[in-house]
Order: sequence, then structure tokens, then C-alpha cells
Amino acid sequence: MCIIKSKFLLITFLLSISLSIFADENSEATNRFTLTNGYWDTKYNSNEGIVYFPLSVIDTYSWGFRKLSLDSNIFGRSFSFILSLYLVNYINTTYLNTPFHEFGHATRFQSYGYNITRYNVGEDNSVTANSYFEMVFKRAKTGPVGASTSGNFSILSTSQDLIVTAGGMNNETLLSERLSDRIYERGGSVPDLFYHYYNKKGPYDYFNISSSSGDPTIILNTYKTLGLNISKQNIMDSYTFSLLASGTFYSLLWGNIKYFYNGEQNIKPIDIFGFSLPDFYTYLNSRGLSIETILHYRVNEALSFGLSYEKVYNGTPYDEFGPQFRLALKLNSNYLKFLIIKPQLLIGAGDNVDWGGSLLTELEGTYFGTFAKYTYYNSNTLYGERNNPFINTPNELLAGFFVNLR
Repeated sequence: MCIIKSKFLLITFLLSISLSIFADENSEATNRFTLTNGYWDTKYNSNEGIVYFPLSVIDTYSWGFRKLSLDSNIFGRSFSFILSLYLVNYINTTYLNTPFHEFGHATRFQSYGYNITRYNVGEDNSVTANSYFEMVFKRAKTGPVGASTSGNFSILSTSQDLIVTAGGMNNETLLSERLSDRIYERGGSVPDLFYHYYNKKGPYDYFNISSSSGDPTIILNTYKTLGLNISKQNIMDSYTFSLLASGTFYSLLWGNIKYFYNGEQNIKPIDIFGFSLPDFYTYLNSRGLSIETILHYRVNEALSFGLSYEKVYNGTPYDEFGPQFRLALKLNSNYLKFLIIKPQLLIGAGDNVDWGGSLLTELEGTYFGTFAKYTYYNSNTLYGERNNPFINTPNELLAGFFVNLR
């Protein structure tokens, strides 16, 4: 099966190269709003499906900022920047970060074949919701306050309990990673700096404010039960490094500086001889504490290669590699502008070699587009442990369409 998949990816790549129909310039739309079957949260139970929603809200907000910001002088840009800073904090906490964090608990619990009882929102957790989107909409009334996820977690093993509890903060990191993917592939804009910062720093803040209760305490106690010597400071230092050492953060920071100088809204990743600055992401796994490193090489505006490497550096050793490429073929059509192909192979190495991977295809028009993504999850891998929708069903097909916000 793995050999067949590898041959398929190789054939796809060679065929794409032989067509030699590359885009002259990257004119793909920066911002999208996406609808996908993955939004049926209990049926598909998909982190990769649900993450399209907060990304769509971020993209819509960035599109609105482009249209409404006062860019003619430094005073207008300063007002737009400060107002956006407060709005993003409210929107992110109310509708994006916290609900996706809670879904991270739910999806890991449901992946073992159990049903979530409810989500709890509000100051006293008295408002309940039975689905992800019900939770999102009810938070329109409760605002940026606490939330929790209820279920019979006593039926879980020790390692499963760790995976479920860490699922919330891992989802915050996943959201920041998918936002970085979009910024690299299609460009970024001024408010992306705030969204990237808040979501990537969220787990650090949680550990920083937690004392004797909550997810951080459960995680630390569970690591101790599993025989792993991982301290609160170890985890906080890792989150700090992942934020401050990542290239996306500095690309967005430099882009915002240029916005203040000349009003330029479009932000591109910083490349050095075609190589992107590396990005780093901290994840909490049953094997221990890991850091994922991602590096890209851009051949031209149509073709780029990427490599991710995730290592459990504090805990039970495990290494995971994820080579990929992305090809945007320019189409000679009045309706369809690009065919985008993005396969990724996942190779995990511990006591055994574990395989997984995905293939994403997109057809993008001027205003609309469609996509399909097949993923083969392997729960033995770090990525699979955090994101496999169902342990006994490792195959996932996401599909949908998107609106280009121009």
C-alpha cells in the first residue's frame, strides 16, 4: 500500500513537471471563505476539517481590513492598527481560539469511539452546547470567557487521557500552523500578525496562569504517571522558543513595519535564496514534548518544496519527517485559473517505521474554487495521534468549495 502511494505521488509530480504550464506570477487570491463537509463535527470529527472555519473568519477579517483601513497617512494607519489589535483579541478569543481549543478535547475523546456529552461556556459554565458550531454561536452572547468540555473521561487509559487533555492546546498550535501555511502559499496581511501571535502564544499563557487545576496540571501529573520527567518550565520554554524563533512571526512583524511606513498591505514570507526562514511548533504527545520544524524552498511562484521534521526531544524518542511539494498550474480557461496539487508523505521512526500522508487538490477560479483532500492517518505517528478522526478508520476525505475574497 505504501509503495503504491509513493509511486502515485512520484507519477503525479513527474506528470505535473512535464506539463510545464507554470503560473507566471502568484496571482492566487490571498483570502478565502471555505465550506466543507468537515464542518459536520460529530460525523467527521476532523481537526483538519473544522480548522477551515477559524481560518475563514481570519481571512474574512483580513479582507475587511484591506477594504476599510485608513491607509493614506501614518495617523490613519496607526488608528486602524490599534483598533484591529483590540478587535482581533475579542474575535479570536470568542469565536476562534477557545472553541477550537475545546474541540481539540472533544475530537480526541470521540476518536476513541465515545461521544462527547456537551460543551460548557460562560463565566460559570452554565450555558451548554452539543456541537462545535452551537458552542461558537452561543459564545456570541457569553463573550470571551471560559469554556470546558464534559465527558466520561474516566473510561480512558492514562496515555489516552494525556492525548485528550493536550488536544486543546495542540489545536491552538495547529491553527497557528495552518495560518502560517496560508501565509507562505498565498500571502499574508496586517491583522495576521495578531492572529498568529495570539494562537501560538495561547498554550504558554494557559501554563503561565494555571496553578493547581486545569489542563496544564492534568498534563504535568499525567506525564509524571507515565514516567516522563517533563516540567512546567520545560513546556513554557518550548512554547517561547517556538514563537520567537519562527520565521512567520518575523515576516509578519516586518510586513507590519512596512505597512506603517508606506501602507503596503500584502505581506510575503522572508526568503533567503529561495529558502524560507524556518518555523517551529511545540506539541504535547503521549510520548512526550516535541518540536516540529518546517522549512520551505521556493523554486518559482508556482512550485515550492517543503520539509517538516518533528522530534520528541523530552520523553520517549521519536522522529517524524514530512516531505511535500506544492504546484500551482496556470489554466487557460475563462472560469478556472489554477490547478493546485499538494501531496505530503509522513514517515515516523521510533521502534518501527510508521507511514501516513495526504493529497490535496484545488481548482481555483477568479471568485470561486473547489478542493478535495485525502488523508491516510496513522495513529502511531505524532500527527496521527493528535488528528486521526477515528482510531479504527484511518482514511479521511474532505471536500468543499471556497469563495475568493478580493
